Amino acid sequence: MIEHLRKYTGLIIIVVALLFVGLVFFENNTGGRGSAGDPPALSVDGRQYTMTEVQKLGETPMALVQGFGMYGMIDFLSTLGGFGGGEETANRFFVNRLIVRQAAEDFGVHPSAEEISAEIKKMPTFQGADGAYNQQTYNDFITKRLGRLGMTEGDFIDIVRDTLATRKLTEIIGGGLAVDRSVAAQQVTSRDQQVAIQLIRIPLSKFQDELKPTDEELKAQWETTKDKYQTDRKIKVSYLIAKPTYPELPKDETKLPDAVTDEQKKEAEKAAADKKAAAEAKLAEHKRKVDTQLADTVDGLLQQIEASEGKDFAKLAEENGWKIVTTDLFTRTSLPAELSVNTRSTSNPRPVGDIIFQITPGSDAMSRFSEALPIADGAFLIAHLDEAEEPRTKTFEEAKDLVRVDFITDKAGEALKKDADEKAAKLREALAAGKSFADAAKELGLEVKSLGPFKATDKLPEEADTSILFETASLVDPGTLADPVMRPDGAVFIFVEKREVVKDPARDERINQSLTGLTSNQQRIAFSAWLEEKLASTQVTDLLKKP
Repeated sequence: MIEHLRKYTGLIIIVVALLFVGLVFFENNTGGRGSAGDPPALSVDGRQYTMTEVQKLGETPMALVQGFGMYGMIDFLSTLGGFGGGEETANRFFVNRLIVRQAAEDFGVHPSAEEISAEIKKMPTFQGADGAYNQQTYNDFITKRLGRLGMTEGDFIDIVRDTLATRKLTEIIGGGLAVDRSVAAQQVTSRDQQVAIQLIRIPLSKFQDELKPTDEELKAQWETTKDKYQTDRKIKVSYLIAKPTYPELPKDETKLPDAVTDEQKKEAEKAAADKKAAAEAKLAEHKRKVDTQLADTVDGLLQQIEASEGKDFAKLAEENGWKIVTTDLFTRTSLPAELSVNTRSTSNPRPVGDIIFQITPGSDAMSRFSEALPIADGAFLIAHLDEAEEPRTKTFEEAKDLVRVDFITDKAGEALKKDADEKAAKLREALAAGKSFADAAKELGLEVKSLGPFKATDKLPEEADTSILFETASLVDPGTLADPVMRPDGAVFIFVEKREVVKDPARDERINQSLTGLTSNQQRIAFSAWLEEKLASTQVTDLLKKP
């Protein structure tokens, strides 16, 4: 289907022109009022957009990109504020997409059919196990998946076009920002250092063990923090697993004659191997046909379920010989065994549990159904949300153990920080007086450990936080004590004995790479700021919100 883009470029231009004239005529006659079944949903700078238009450019593309893990469009979705859930996020994404389209017109950014085709072919979603683009995978996606979201191939191509336009606009709008090469050089050089340090650790447990909070203290803390102690969401689902039935490979019972020459034996072995290979190829082809037939049957089942507004789920499953399994209420961490699987994907396998827990009941009966989720062994899983027990705030008794842990952690952390700051001040006083770090630490009853020299990429034995140690030491002058580093398990004191830059002939190339990365990041920041400014100056009114 992608290949058709280039073949009919001239025809597409004519059709688009005719459509544009028709749309202008239609718009002038309707005034953007929509129909009774498709009311105006948003007003953007005085122009009204119907519910269908808003969903088509907002909520639906968001569901597509996130639901199918389309990594090529993740930056696009993120830049336009399309991550998260809820109507507000969808509306923001919709308006930002309108802004991008207008900017593309203003700046003359028009991605070509060839660019769109090349972008699609780079997407992992349409690549096979060998990493190459698979046209059949793309065709199946267009014909069997998009329709479930109410989308067409044209809608999908529009998303790709807007994605490419956003990238180009990012370069244009942020193109005037230059990153000083010295910044990149400093960043790379700091990673090329090696340091030698002396280390002191004060464990948090020392302060935790001293705390014995009363119920009154715990209840007082719970009263001010109770909203953070929520029960887990529980759901009850009914699901089916549609499995393919494959024929078995016939057993080869060929027996060679007792008295044969070596040449005859080789010929017989080759014939047997050829026969087996032919049987395996035939079986593989049969399996492909079974898989295709099952996929079509499952897709048809979903269409029939939708036609019955979800009422005939059990009946249709039974007609196809598939068993419906109904669970008890369960949490995300207590999935039934059959649901504790991943989707069948070489590039983006997803936990089925995550997908099922994202099902949120709406006014549409199909909102309670999952997609047909491909799982192992060629099977498909379809789940229906029967019941949901939403999270609630736990009572004090339910939350008491968690409150105790948090209380002790908070109070112990405060005590640790105070103690660490006091000890750091005393150590610095001793160093200023000419004492060695080891002697100053000994006077405070602290144990010192020497480490290094080591680089950023080294892994020190028995030191899980080597990167933190290096990062801290790389910014401190030799002979100096860094500020205490507060870690989840305690405080860390780092005294830098030596710090030097290691020679590296490849440093210039890595500085160039760093400069490119910093420049791209600057451009993204600039574009996001520009987009925020545009959005802030846009008059947006939710026409469906009750006053």
